[in-house]
Amino acid sequence: MNFKKHLIQLPVFLIIALYSFNSAAQSMIFSTTYDKKKDQTVQVMLPHGNIGIPGQWEKTSYNQVSKQHFFKNGDSTILSVSKNPANKYPFFKAAFSDQQLVSEFVKWDSEYWQQQGLTIKILKDESEKGFIVWQAKADKAYTTNTIFVFGCKKGFVYGFSATSKSWSEEKMQEFLTELFKSNS
Repeated sequence: MNFKKHLIQLPVFLIIALYSFNSAAQSMIFSTTYDKKKDQTVQVMLPHGNIGIPGQWEKTSYNQVSKQHFFKNGDSTILSVSKNPANKYPFFKAAFSDQQLVSEFVKWDSEYWQQQGLTIKILKDESEKGFIVWQAKADKAYTTNTIFVFGCKKGFVYGFSATSKSWSEEKMQEFLTELFKSNS
């Protein structure tokens, strides 16, 4: 008799456990490792996946609001990476293609930087391939020059940016473009 009571309670327990697990899945788990054999820094962002970054990078911070992970390498180049579900952004519309999503993402973020006084320039519009390369640059009195690659793939929005005193704009563009292409 006691056994039958437990069998009846089991489905209730499973429903509660599954609901709790589903709620817990909303939390993110992060870790950063360096794979010396592959010469790659890996940012784990469970449940969304990983971002593999060529070379050795030291994680310096995480912005909880923007969900950006910040890194610095040996020559003090600063890199930020993010990967988030597209439906979490205010510009998201379910009917959007990746091309439309990435265009709206760039528009949304660049408006913020323009309000901060930076000049925005689209460097390469590859939205038909799912990404756009763009730049936010301060006036000539400052040395701030940030290159961005924003992209969309498989329901995720990717944001990569680099600021460097030692890398050329072309090198930052190439690095970030390859970073987007190699992470899906």
